[in-house]
Amino acid sequence: MSVEDASLVESSDLSEINNLVEKDSLDRELDRIRLRRTDKDKRFPKTFDDVVLIFGVIAGIVFFGGVTLLSSGMFAGDSILIDQTLSKTPLDTGGECRDMQGELWYQIYSEHLEIYVETHNARDDNSSVLVVRFTDLNKSDIGEVHYQSGQGDIDLSFTLSDEINPGDYLLIVSFYQGDNDSELLVTNSTTFSEVSEKLKMVGNEKIVDLEVTTHSSIYISDPDPRACFTMEILGGWGWILMAAEWAGGRETAMLTGGSASVPAWWMAFISLGMSIFFLCVQYPLMHRMYHRDTDDLLTDKQLRRLIERTLRKSENNQRITIKFEEMRMQERAISIDVIIPYNTTNKTIGQATDIRAAFTRDLLEEFAVFGEMRPLQIKSISLDGINSNSNHEFILSNDLSIIGSERSILSEDYSSFFSGLSANGKLEDKTIHLLDKWFKKHNLIDYGSAIIVDDESILIRVIYTPMMRFSYFLYRKSFIDMQEDLTEYLSEVLAKNLDSRELIISARNEKATLSDRALAGRVELGSNQDDLVGEAMVAKQAGLTGVLLQNPFMGDILSSVEYVAHSNRSRIDKYGFWGLIVFVWIPFMASGVLVGAMLGLVARMRFRRVLLACLVGGSAASITWAYTARGIIEFMERYHAQTFIPFLILLAFVFTFLHLRRNKRRRREELFRESMAFFATSSNSNA
Repeated sequence: MSVEDASLVESSDLSEINNLVEKDSLDRELDRIRLRRTDKDKRFPKTFDDVVLIFGVIAGIVFFGGVTLLSSGMFAGDSILIDQTLSKTPLDTGGECRDMQGELWYQIYSEHLEIYVETHNARDDNSSVLVVRFTDLNKSDIGEVHYQSGQGDIDLSFTLSDEINPGDYLLIVSFYQGDNDSELLVTNSTTFSEVSEKLKMVGNEKIVDLEVTTHSSIYISDPDPRACFTMEILGGWGWILMAAEWAGGRETAMLTGGSASVPAWWMAFISLGMSIFFLCVQYPLMHRMYHRDTDDLLTDKQLRRLIERTLRKSENNQRITIKFEEMRMQERAISIDVIIPYNTTNKTIGQATDIRAAFTRDLLEEFAVFGEMRPLQIKSISLDGINSNSNHEFILSNDLSIIGSERSILSEDYSSFFSGLSANGKLEDKTIHLLDKWFKKHNLIDYGSAIIVDDESILIRVIYTPMMRFSYFLYRKSFIDMQEDLTEYLSEVLAKNLDSRELIISARNEKATLSDRALAGRVELGSNQDDLVGEAMVAKQAGLTGVLLQNPFMGDILSSVEYVAHSNRSRIDKYGFWGLIVFVWIPFMASGVLVGAMLGLVARMRFRRVLLACLVGGSAASITWAYTARGIIEFMERYHAQTFIPFLILLAFVFTFLHLRRNKRRRREELFRESMAFFATSSNSNA
């Protein structure tokens, strides 16, 4: 050997030693992180975010329970004490309300060309008729009259006829009741004189000014002070405001409430209650899922080493050989992409999809331990192009038919070979019989299974489907559970027959998706419409966190929140705490407390600072909108632009919908487009 060759060998050995030393160092670091994150201390509450979570749950019970109690009318439903008291304070900018307890009063408002009239405090034991007439300013009837009959309070809504020309009118509302003997059946031919003669008018007529503009819109002016809202009415509007805020944002809820003269303090209370509940419940859960201490953050080398050593375990379990020198990884802010090339062996029984699912499952389990919640995308490549093992060929059938495996070369003495073949055949028959019993025991249908027995091992591949309706949704046992159950069952009943044979079992639910087999917590799919292909899977979280944040509905919301947070991180990094307050405060779409909380997590701000910033910003937004909404409405009414009020509400809904859809589309493109380009660099076919 020349001096140059010896130098190359020595350099290669030194490089290998350095590589082993680095891997050993990375393993020790990963083990320390694992030890910290698998702390067995189960105390609750343990940290400040646990206390906040408890407070949020209690606040939610009190808030939603209180609104439910009010809207049911069970607790002082007819009392106006709260509204009457607060209307005399600066908290109510609309002025002091009028006490209408025990008196019949009307709530009259319009939405575009639709007019709504509701009665309150009517006796509910007599038949009732509500009459709405239109007159000119001299109270001369112009021929349009609307009736609604019923028992007690009545709601009436109608649209103006095309015969009503633009101009000023009077809207006169009257209410009639009679006893059972004077009941009146209202029909299309009923006249006002018939109603007034047959029944007795209750209370006084209500007269309001009505202007029909050239824009085909209606402006109703009521000079009387608004009636004080009862507890029951406040509770009902609480649910309406919550639904409007959930569907279209805080702005929509405030415009809706403002157009119906809902007190500003009540709108602010409802919005604040929702913000406090969602922030104090979901933020601690998000913090628990996403937050990692600085010492627990994985470097690029640590992440690569974690993936490599996890896949080495998968390699043994799946009986394959992974080409680690050809494995590639791409790490991004919103995704981790991995290309895994492998070769099958003579003991590989899983199909390509099963192997890929096993890779994904094992990696996601480790990601959950290390707090890595970025979506994972995998491309697994069978280098030999074979999905099953190269020495055995399986025929999938319901009767477990088998094509024989390769055997050793026959010797001159055939007796030992045929005796072994006979023993293997008997063991196959017995295993088939046991599998039939196992399928019946668990109420499963054999969707295609196979068995191969030789002197070294028993290879069993089971494909099943539950014998129940809607099994895709209702069947809760994973393929891991069934695989372990079958292994335990056969190991016990075949203990005397196995000898030195290795029992290798692969189970799969035919009705389950790849994400089900990978046991992912959240899954995002590409869109064929946008030419995006792929499945990005997030590590599953156990317990309350996983239940609340990783169901399909919340997972979809959470992915959008993550995307908005990442998109706006540069602003928060620049302006910090005060920037986060302003971000939550400003009336832009998707700038609420939850997005602000996620921003704080992404920017690695301290929990208490993020909580305080979101509370301050959210409270400021709720109060600002509550006390300006009515002013916006009055300004538009003053200049006869009230036709734009329902348009603005509709616009808020539309903008919210379009904004969420755009975020979802942009996230999907960003998530899958670059991953597809990365995977396309591999010339091999995707397994």
